[in-house]
Amino acid sequence: MRVLQSMAIFSFVAGATMLLFGVLTAGGSGKHEEKPVQEFDFVAAAETPTPAAPTSTAEVPPSPTPTPFDGKVARLRIPRFKVDSAVEEIGLKPNNELDVPHDPHNSGWYTPYSRPGWDGNAVFSAHVDYWPDIRGPFYNLKNTEAGDEIVIQMENGEEYRYKVVRKKRYDVSTIPMGDLIWPQDRPAGKQWVTLITCGGDFVSATPGGPGEYLHRDVVVAERVP
Repeated sequence: MRVLQSMAIFSFVAGATMLLFGVLTAGGSGKHEEKPVQEFDFVAAAETPTPAAPTSTAEVPPSPTPTPFDGKVARLRIPRFKVDSAVEEIGLKPNNELDVPHDPHNSGWYTPYSRPGWDGNAVFSAHVDYWPDIRGPFYNLKNTEAGDEIVIQMENGEEYRYKVVRKKRYDVSTIPMGDLIWPQDRPAGKQWVTLITCGGDFVSATPGGPGEYLHRDVVVAERVP
């Protein structure tokens, strides 16, 4: 696998393979320490029964459902880690791999998949770090906990809020990209966002230089009112 010397790269063939290169230098030594990732899965909260409304003979017309905003995604925020990043629209490259945010300070939203605010699962990626000394927006993604808030702001100022319900680390060679992009266990009518970055074991190409992460950290969050 070729390792680029000038930048971190994140790409994957849709539904099959994802590669993300990144660099974190520690005092110029190139050493990288990783804490174990605590994994947790989605647990549906029990709904509180709503008292039945008094019956009426008059028919009440259903309230119209507003059409979600169809414009650009502007910013991605993770308040707990003080992340407030601009969002790039990214998609497929000519070789049919998914692109990566071109600015290492930005998050990327994959336009081929669902749009935030609409039914489905919107997929985002960002660098964990970037050679030689930039911390990417998803640097602390591995430290998220259930209930952490993720905010997506649209171009018109509208905000969608999500609570983290799942976190998991995958080996790069076995990550189930198809299941992450099109999750079969997403409850009907629930809107999700999936955030993906590199993590885990790090192999440096040169001492203190760029290299390759061998794992991928994935966080899933569900939209809340």
